[in-house]
Order: sequence, then C-alpha cells, then structure tokens
Amino acid sequence: MLTEILSSFLMFLAIKWLLKIFASRSPLSDLPGPAPHSWLSGNLGQLFNSKGMPFHLSLADTYGGVVKVYGFFGDEQLYVSDPRALQSIISKDQDCFEETSVFTETNKVIFGPGLVATTGEQHKRQRRAVIPIFGVPQLRRIMPVFYEIAEKFSVVLEAEVRDRKSKNDSIHPEAPVLDMSDWMSRVALESVGRTVLGYSFDPLDSPHNNPYTSAVKELIPTLFRLALVRQFAPFLAKLGPTWFRRKLVEWTPNSAVQKIKDMSDVMHDTAVKILQGKREAMNVGLGDGETENLAGGRDIITALLKANEDSKQTGGEQLTDSELTGQMTVLIFGAQDTTSSCLSRLLHLLAQHPDVQDKIRAEIRSAQQDKENYSKDDRLSYDAISKLPWLEAVIKETLRLYPPVPFVRRSCIKETVLSFTKPTGELSSVTVPKGTILFVGIATANRLETIWGSDAKEWKPERWLSDTSPMAQDPSLKLPGIYHGMLSFFGGGRACVGYKFAQLEISAYSRHPLFPILTCLQPSGEANCMEPLSNSLTLSAKLEYQRRG
Repeated sequence: MLTEILSSFLMFLAIKWLLKIFASRSPLSDLPGPAPHSWLSGNLGQLFNSKGMPFHLSLADTYGGVVKVYGFFGDEQLYVSDPRALQSIISKDQDCFEETSVFTETNKVIFGPGLVATTGEQHKRQRRAVIPIFGVPQLRRIMPVFYEIAEKFSVVLEAEVRDRKSKNDSIHPEAPVLDMSDWMSRVALESVGRTVLGYSFDPLDSPHNNPYTSAVKELIPTLFRLALVRQFAPFLAKLGPTWFRRKLVEWTPNSAVQKIKDMSDVMHDTAVKILQGKREAMNVGLGDGETENLAGGRDIITALLKANEDSKQTGGEQLTDSELTGQMTVLIFGAQDTTSSCLSRLLHLLAQHPDVQDKIRAEIRSAQQDKENYSKDDRLSYDAISKLPWLEAVIKETLRLYPPVPFVRRSCIKETVLSFTKPTGELSSVTVPKGTILFVGIATANRLETIWGSDAKEWKPERWLSDTSPMAQDPSLKLPGIYHGMLSFFGGGRACVGYKFAQLEISAYSRHPLFPILTCLQPSGEANCMEPLSNSLTLSAKLEYQRRG
C-alpha cells in the first residue's frame, strides 16, 4: 500500500517536471552549478550524504556563493553561501524564506510540535516562551551542575583506566584506549538531562548506556539513511488521521523506518514521564512553599513550567502539554548532539595540538590563582570561565570549522530578489521564484576565504585573538549568525535558542583537568573521523588517555 502511495507521488512529481519544461524560461537558468548526478534525484544524493562535505565545499570553490543544484526530476534549487544573499535569507527578508515542509513534518513526527517543527506565529510564540529560560541568571544557577558531572566523570574515567591497566591490555599495554566519542555522548546526555530536565539519564558509573543515549546518538545517522525518502514526508503527513499514519509506519518493511519509530517512542515516552513527575513535584512544592528546591531548583524545564503556570494565572501566552513535551525532546536532542560532537572534536584537535593544550592549561592555572574568580562553591565562576581567551578561541574555532549542523534548507514562500557577489567580485542578483528550495551552506560559509582569510579551512584558534581577518576589515563580509559572526548556531528568527547554554557547557568541561591530559592515539596525526557533515553523528576517533606533566 505504501509503495503504491509513493509511486503516485513520484508520478505527480514527474508530471510537475514535464509541465515546468514547457513553461516559461526559469530565472535560475543562467546560474552556474554542477550537472545533476541522477535524472531522478538530481544532486540530492550528493548533498544528503554522510561523507558529502567535500561536495558541499566544492560548490562554493567552483561556482561561487549562489549555485544552482537539482532536486527530483530536474527541480531547480539553490545552494547559497554568499554573505549578501545569506543576509537576505536569514535576516533582512527572512519572512520570505520558511522552513521546508519536509523538515517540519519529519520533526513533528519524531519530536512533536516543538521549536523545530513549527513555523509562523506558533514558532514565534514558542520562542517567546523558551528564550527567557536561557538567560544569564538561569545559566549561572546551573553552572555547578556541569562541574559536578565533570568531576564525577573524571573519577569514573580514571577508574576505567586503572581497571584496563590491571587487565594488562596486550595491544596498548602502556596506555589503555578509550572511545571518547561514546563517553562524550554519555556525559552530554547526563549534563543536559540534569540541567534541562532535572533528571538523571546516566550516572556514568555503569558500563551500559541509557536507552535514551542510544536513541539520541543514532537518530541523525538513521535519518541520513532515509534522506531521500524523507522528501515525501509532506505528502505522507496528509494521509488520513494520526492513527492511520502510525499504522502505515508500523507496516513499512524497512529497518531504518522502524528504528526511527522506536527512537521517537523512547524520547516521547520519557518526556511525558518526566513532565508528569515535574508537575507532581511542583504541586507538592507549591503547597509547602519550597519550589526553589525542586530538582535542585536549577533545571530549565522547571523554570519553563513555572513561567507557563504564571502565564496561566495572568492570562498570558502558554504552551500546551504536547508543545511542552515537544520542547523537552528538541532541547535534549539539540543540546546533547551539539555538545557531544563539539567535545569530541575538541578532544581530537587538542590531542593533535599539545601547544594549544599548554596555553589553555596555563590560562586556567592563572585564573585559579585569583580568589576573585571563584564562586561560593569554591569553583571558577561563570564570569571567570567567560574570560579565558584561549579557551574561548578554541571553542569558537572548533564550532566554526565543524558546526553541529552543516546546512539547513529553506523554502521561498514569496518571490524575492537575492543580491550576491560573483567570484569575480562583481555584484549581481537573481529572482528566486516562489516555491524554490534553497540550501543554506553553514559549514561552507564558515570556511569562505573571502571572510576568514586564505587559511579559512585550517584550524587556527589564534585567529580569534587578533583582528586581521578580512571580515574584521570589511563589515559587509560578516555572516548574519547569532554567534560571533559565524552560522554555527544560525541567525535571525530561527537562531538556536540555547547557544549560550551550549557554549557554557562546552567551556565548563573544556576547563576541567580531563582535557589537557589527552593525546591522540594515531601516530600519523591524521583525524580518524568522518567529514564535518556527519561529525556529530558517528565520530569514532579513539583517544589515548595519558597523564601529562
């Protein structure tokens, strides 16, 4: 049955393509770009590829900042990395470019009606409700939780090393090998669980992962396997009521589809259970006047629930239960995925650059000498962490070169003229028809030599300690990103609401003694990991744990 439905939709796309051939000449016809790799799927197989980062980068290097690519049946689409054009898409004319229905419908099924599954006024209402809980006061309150987990992790990791040494690892007798990517996933989930939900997913002292850990870690790789199939999500979302669509999914004889269903169920059921527990705890706390002690009084969802209850009393904007669970799953997934991928990259890059390790270590030790830098719990304070220039530079450079999300897509909902700069330096423009799909090349824009200099594709944290980049000399080259002139956390009305949370979490763990004592196992110094397009998915670099003086 599902096969027949998909066949009908493919026929519809084919007819649409034939009609376009005989229609008037497309305004995108003169734009440069690669030939379609396939008559059926165009360049989508190259763009939606876990190892496709070289293809993404080649588009800007070969054709410029506004490139024509092809979707199904020759559908003309755009790949954009030009700063001027991105200013229009992300900021100036953002109301003309909305999330694609493929993105929102897929996310609605997996996460529920959270921030990544809504558009228009509903999305703006949700942002207004969520943004305040990521303010600096709330971040200051959760800082001690990061330290507690980092200290617990350090103890657990040292015990793991001693245990492996006692077993006399015959392959690496002097330095036991640990899969730090797996550990970073566990640490990130526990951190996000404690600070966002006030819930412990993984105490870290067990060799087994929480089912939620596996669900979050395997979600994106599984979605990549279904990248082309997901393009039919808007069509499938209109097939009858929810229970019928659920049955269609259950009847689909595809392992990846079934895996997505199971992972979605795990995330949803966990969110519902936690929400119910929070409500019960709040009712007890409100009755006793002890709301500040709920789950330590520091987690973000408790703050959101309190704000929601206050809005109910005053008649303000509120989130429904389905929206609340949607926010919970989105925030957990987004924060865990971002943090684990960045921390894994940081470990690998610091292992390859011991000189940078030394600079960070010296910087931290210097900060520890000043008693003014300590908070009441005798740890470096939020403000002190925010003023470590080398640590901040390393985090910025890692996020620039390896953004958690390498690209996003937009659908043009109103005919718009995009201005851009040709590779020759000449200003130009193109009329983008309504209905056109655009790829926003985040990782590609973050590596443009016109913005970052001739060494744009190299990892050089020191670039953030000076003002010598082309961007610093010419403000018009600046990308419209919310985070330090890069697109790693996007920008405009769809910017990541928790980017300060992610930055703080990464900083908190990076300043812990654990980081400066890791060196890379590989003698060649080459990265044993996938390209940036999937660095947050299946990073498998193994790092050697050794004490450094």
